[in-house]
Amino acid sequence: MPSSPTPTAPRIPRSPGVGASRSLVYVLNRRARRLMTMIKHIVYRLPVLRNAMLPEYRYWVDPGELSTMVGLIDATRGTGGAIVEIGVARGDTSVFLLEHLRTTGDPRPLVLVDTFKGFTQESIDYEVANRQKRAVEISDYSYGSARIFNYSLARLGYTNYRIIKGDCSKVDWKEIGPIGAVFLDVDLYMPTAMTLKALWPLIVPGGGIVLDDCVEPAWCDGALQACREFIDRHGLPFIRAGGKGALLQKPGAEIDAGND
Repeated sequence: MPSSPTPTAPRIPRSPGVGASRSLVYVLNRRARRLMTMIKHIVYRLPVLRNAMLPEYRYWVDPGELSTMVGLIDATRGTGGAIVEIGVARGDTSVFLLEHLRTTGDPRPLVLVDTFKGFTQESIDYEVANRQKRAVEISDYSYGSARIFNYSLARLGYTNYRIIKGDCSKVDWKEIGPIGAVFLDVDLYMPTAMTLKALWPLIVPGGGIVLDDCVEPAWCDGALQACREFIDRHGLPFIRAGGKGALLQKPGAEIDAGND
């Protein structure tokens, strides 16, 4: 007995406009890409405009300091110690650190601390009265804004961070908990010295602090004075990180300071 033919679903006629629309979108995309390439070609060759396309080093700190900080972050990942940046300025280093945490799958949040209105008057007065600095030579970072800083990170898709607005020397660091890696960049003597003292008991073994601006003579050489006093008091070696930073590390895993 012959088998019955298998029923097939009726074909829905395709609207002729669908294929035409897709073809149009494809053509427009190709033309847009070609136009963009032409614009880039022109801009890259015009002296007035090409600087917008030329490479530049966006960070205010040395590559050696950044690599040392990465080493501390990776070495303390299993400890749960917090990652901290103190003195964020525009946020370029913040983005670098957040991207490292993201690409390595490190779930720890980045704690970001800044006054967002420049140095405190107390810190400036100390430099003038005790370190023979002139107030006019101390850089002004009062342009900062915690709201805009938060927006700049959020627009890049980062969520694993916490912003603390305030004087780092007055932060309740015990509330942060154990700390694995710190990038400390506040330039002046008093906030640097007070923050080092508060942070050190919370640093986990193998963790540490990368301290920027450990150079002299400079308007910001208060950081170097605070560093020297601290390592002398604790019997630590002076470890250069990059060209102008220093590494203060708790005994534990050894970190390459990136100053070869």
